[in-house]
Amino acid sequence: MKTIPWEETARPSQIAPIGDWSIWMILAGRGFGKTRSAAETIRKWAISGQYKRIALIANTIQEARQVMVEGESGLLSISNRNNKEEKMEFFPSRRLLQWPNGAVATLYGAENYEQLRGPQFDAAWVDEFAKFIHPRETFEQLSFSLRLGKHPKTILTTTPRPIQFIKNLMARNDVVTVRGTSLENMANLSPSFLKQLEYLKGTRLEAQEIYAEILEEKLNTLWSWEDIELCQKSPPHFLNNVVVGVDPALTSGSNSNETGIIVVGKDGFGKGYVLDDLSLSAPPEIWARRAAEAYRKHSARLMVVESNAGGELLINLLRSVDDSIRIKTVYARLSKIERAEPIAILYQKKMIFHAKQFPKLEMQMATYEPKSKSPDRLDAMVWAMTELFTAQQVFSSPLVFSA
Repeated sequence: MKTIPWEETARPSQIAPIGDWSIWMILAGRGFGKTRSAAETIRKWAISGQYKRIALIANTIQEARQVMVEGESGLLSISNRNNKEEKMEFFPSRRLLQWPNGAVATLYGAENYEQLRGPQFDAAWVDEFAKFIHPRETFEQLSFSLRLGKHPKTILTTTPRPIQFIKNLMARNDVVTVRGTSLENMANLSPSFLKQLEYLKGTRLEAQEIYAEILEEKLNTLWSWEDIELCQKSPPHFLNNVVVGVDPALTSGSNSNETGIIVVGKDGFGKGYVLDDLSLSAPPEIWARRAAEAYRKHSARLMVVESNAGGELLINLLRSVDDSIRIKTVYARLSKIERAEPIAILYQKKMIFHAKQFPKLEMQMATYEPKSKSPDRLDAMVWAMTELFTAQQVFSSPLVFSA
């Protein structure tokens, strides 16, 4: 079967630009074809011998391997194994791809960006740059290592987030930025993925993840994107102080709020961690079961439930699912902003971290303003963190509760 050249099937925005550029930044929504565009360009560079020392950098080594090398659009998948020039070898233990002509690509994780000290490259591909914990530091180390050849080049593929460093790159004269949406690649996207897009219509998540818009900071929010970008950190293996926060929705349906279910923990050094986000839109009996499962899975000591409406009903509902759950109901006397402000301060003091990225929770944190739609995930997180950090630490007024 004859292989159709990439240039004949790709859209114009997926072909490397012509000209004297240093960085080609593909700033596009999920499903646009960013990975395929970059992989095809790296493949072409390597087999032609144009570039022979290439860095492949993702957020983690695992992501570099799973997406950039072994993924459906990764380098191994797109290579024509029947062509001797393309019959590359992958050495996972060495984090190395090698082509027959001697060109090599080495995998790196941005979590250990200092590994870029020492090696030299003439080209690089950086994937999902906006999710890096240390984007500026990673890029600086890469820049120092791009010192081979006459004109080293970098391909940077990412779904945008409003970090200042991306804006700075876009303003550079040697950077070519391609913008694109997920919908440009509809012919190659699964029906189930396209169906999911319908649920995001009109949301800020749709603007960012599908239409690749860079969402600017809002002046009246408590969390900046920088606060959120810098709060990711793995928790200790054992946390003996775990709380499940629940902000319940008493109705279900297309226009109903979600029930926020957030699991948090605190270590022996006084640091708090968001461990899981299990929020969902579902009838009370469904979200109650999920909250109970989270309580058991994480060996929580307490479930904190906002009870401005249906206090006794909520307690009875949860105990009908699992009567061993220790429940504390809390009543919102302060506004959402006033309740959240002390927790936001703890984030700024580097006392609270996220065990991984929680996109929907983080979107609520960065965009919630007074009078906007109730942030269910944010509320659940704030109640749970308030329980972890004593009332004297974070609140000036007492909580009303029943246990």
